[in-house]
Amino acid sequence: MHAGGFDNLIIPVQDELLTHPTEESILIRQETSAEESGIVELPDAIAAPMSETKAVPAEGNRQLGSDRVLTNSAGEANNSLAFVAESRFSTEDSDFDEDGYKSSFVSDGLLNRMLGEACPRFVAQVDALMLWQGNIASRPLLANASGVTVLDANQAQTIMSVGPRYALFLNLDQCYSIEGNYFNVGSFAGTAPQVPAGVYTGITLPGSIPTSATPFQLLTNGEITSAELNWRRRAESITWLAGFRWVEWNQQFQLVDSVTAPTAGTKAVTGNDLYGGQAGMDIMLWNNGGPIKVNGVGKAGVFYNTAYQRTNSGKANEFLGSGTADQTSFFGEVGANGSVRLTDWLSWRAGYSLFWLSGVAVPADQLTAVALAPTPSTPTINTHGSVLLHGVTTGLEARW
Repeated sequence: MHAGGFDNLIIPVQDELLTHPTEESILIRQETSAEESGIVELPDAIAAPMSETKAVPAEGNRQLGSDRVLTNSAGEANNSLAFVAESRFSTEDSDFDEDGYKSSFVSDGLLNRMLGEACPRFVAQVDALMLWQGNIASRPLLANASGVTVLDANQAQTIMSVGPRYALFLNLDQCYSIEGNYFNVGSFAGTAPQVPAGVYTGITLPGSIPTSATPFQLLTNGEITSAELNWRRRAESITWLAGFRWVEWNQQFQLVDSVTAPTAGTKAVTGNDLYGGQAGMDIMLWNNGGPIKVNGVGKAGVFYNTAYQRTNSGKANEFLGSGTADQTSFFGEVGANGSVRLTDWLSWRAGYSLFWLSGVAVPADQLTAVALAPTPSTPTINTHGSVLLHGVTTGLEARW
């Protein structure tokens, strides 16, 4: 009869050990001379009772976790064993390597029985995102008596904003995996240098401004939230990915004549909800088998965007108008991350990330959309803006 791929290993019928399907049958080869070469003619196999043996991991295949050697009742390993055949693996269709050992591993866990071989099965990442808003578009707001611009929207540079990012990877097998990713970073607070008291003219502003000498202050803030679910396929050093992503970018702009008790000015609020598919790749840039690894990530997609704006101005927070739009927008992400393995299951991570939104509504662009000339015009919405966020990340990665 055929035994696990060894064509010259013939087991006499009278020595075959028949067990119940739930039990494991073990075949033990008797010790032979080490000087023999080529095809070894083995003596008759001996059926070893399960009660007289126990299984321990084989030293040379410890990472697979499936190969076993037998020990005697005193706990000493028997190095003369040719191979161990478990009823779960030793079928006529089983794939054995050239040494007669099963090369794949199937864990006893229910999840591992349902899915393919994978080690680790789960990978979890928790990072702190430390981001800045950059590339703020120019939009003149105030001019002095000489017509010189004294305040521009791009003067409100933001401070660093910090938020968490969570990622969980489920490895279905050695090739395919599923990724879930979520982050939220808010309040990108920006403040422009205060304009000293003076008489100024608004540059296409929707509301009136004081005609007496007044100082002005420009304040902004924003918040980004993202959630995504990706299907990943590994191909050597490149992992391709595709999936669904939701991104929300909300921002507020406020121009007031006093920080503590605003009496006049303009306030614009915008929001963008992006839904759609994305594709990208995760490239292993450095991995020589040591504790340090470096990878690069790129994701991008065209999204359906539900955008809105609402503008107020003047004393008593006078409402000027609002607008909505449904259109396509772009969102992309690139980054590089390095990790240092601390233990077998834990690593420290650090890297750089950049996020780009295009075709979105931003507050400064809405000022012209609701301009008064001189009576209120029909409010609209401008969705030709863009947002750039970038910064550093650091966190931990756990594997099990």
